[in-house]
Amino acid sequence: MASISLKIYSAALKTRTNVNVIIPTLLPAQDGMNKREHEFSRFYETHGCYPVLYLLHGTYGDEGDWQRFSRIEDYARHHNVVVVMPYGENGAYRNAKSGKDYEVYITEELPKVIQWMFPVSKKREDTYIAGLSMGGGGAVRLGLSHPEIYGYTIGLSADFGLITENVKNNEFTVWSHAFEGVDLDADETLNSYKLAEKAMTEERNRTRLYLACGTEDFLYQENCRFHEYLDEIGYEHAFSTREGNHNWDFWDSEIKKVLDWLPLTPIEQELGF
Repeated sequence: MASISLKIYSAALKTRTNVNVIIPTLLPAQDGMNKREHEFSRFYETHGCYPVLYLLHGTYGDEGDWQRFSRIEDYARHHNVVVVMPYGENGAYRNAKSGKDYEVYITEELPKVIQWMFPVSKKREDTYIAGLSMGGGGAVRLGLSHPEIYGYTIGLSADFGLITENVKNNEFTVWSHAFEGVDLDADETLNSYKLAEKAMTEERNRTRLYLACGTEDFLYQENCRFHEYLDEIGYEHAFSTREGNHNWDFWDSEIKKVLDWLPLTPIEQELGF
């Protein structure tokens, strides 16, 4: 895998921002360990359109969290997928009154940057969004709001209301700046329940959902309620739950399961062993 750290100017955020990208590159087994002839040409000529996973961090996190605290590079190498990890501050991945439009950045601007720089597919069936905690709630909301972009959406220990309840009931929270001037009760773009209900009228473009939460996680009941609501309205989805807490032990093992769930071709299959 190649690991690339970008610093780009974002028009949607009105500032420079960081993005980490990991992308499959030639492996020793693809070059041939016992050959003097080098086979790199075939690899680079035939690998030109990778599926791409946009992977979001949680509160207090940054673009480096997934690489520092999980084995995402190894999992992505095994599954032949590009992973894009943007910095989202504590902004809940939504457009803010301050002028930092994180929803526009994640769903519109960043994909254009990535497609311009790297050999990734533009097809919705090859484009995925995932995240943990604040990033999990953000991923689900963005996936449901933009099914024309994301064929698959994943929320790990996702927030389905805790953040907005905190903002509503406290004078200051770390997320307050993201919701300044917002009617939290009336704004349906913040409500994953309403977005899922709306998606049921648009079956053709409905994003496929995967949710996961550990049974010891403080967001477990919140995730169970959303899972039960999806069942109630008939929104087909995967729900993974087992012993685990709100930590990297759970998220690392679960993101591996997520990549197994996504329609990806393992590198071993491509290499024929």
